[in-house]
Amino acid sequence: MPYHIKARPEDVGELVIGVGDPARAALFAERIGAQLVNKHRYPVYTGLYKGSRVTIVGHGIGGPSIAIALEELRSLGMRKFIRIGTAGSLGDLRPGDVVVAASSAAKCGGLFSAYMGDFCPPLSPSPLLTAKLYEALKGLGGRLGLVISSDAFYAEGADAVRLWRSWGALAVEMECATAMALGWLRGFEVGCVLVISNIVGGPAAEDLTKRFLEVFDAVLEVVGGSSSSPLSSGSP
Repeated sequence: MPYHIKARPEDVGELVIGVGDPARAALFAERIGAQLVNKHRYPVYTGLYKGSRVTIVGHGIGGPSIAIALEELRSLGMRKFIRIGTAGSLGDLRPGDVVVAASSAAKCGGLFSAYMGDFCPPLSPSPLLTAKLYEALKGLGGRLGLVISSDAFYAEGADAVRLWRSWGALAVEMECATAMALGWLRGFEVGCVLVISNIVGGPAAEDLTKRFLEVFDAVLEVVGGSSSSPLSSGSP
């Protein structure tokens, strides 16, 4: 049994939806009637969607936090991970807009050096999964593009925004790069969908619950029920 997620392989679906906010994990769990299977460090819920297991995890904030969750969920049988998170717009997008990450840019070093030494890791999602997500989210105005993954939430000043925009980046967040790197290193598919919560440097949107549920429903419709094994007993 993993150190942080006190669950068994039969508690975890092959498809995992990840969010940073534990309240959003509970919201998504309620949407599909999922049950809590782990409350130690990371809230983890598993339920059924179209007869297959879907797991939802609140992976916390930042690369190290999501890395622990992904390593342990992979050891429990996860094969596909989709992050549904928030991001700050670098100028063109507004709160409630949706981004499907085609790639991420992040500084080498730190966590990435622990995994790959002097090499920079691959920071791209699974291409076929990402294409499916983009097609599913076009109807919600989804944009496909580059995002920035930064560990320093409060260090994103005007100079950084101008630099990132010059690269063609749409938004900045904190976990996509780590998820993408680990997907290639550990052999599971990764897709990242982001809802814009604010313009960088500005206040967060007051309530994005409806938008997140729309995104969650669209994601499950295109990937849920296709890769996870049915529960043998009818409950996680």
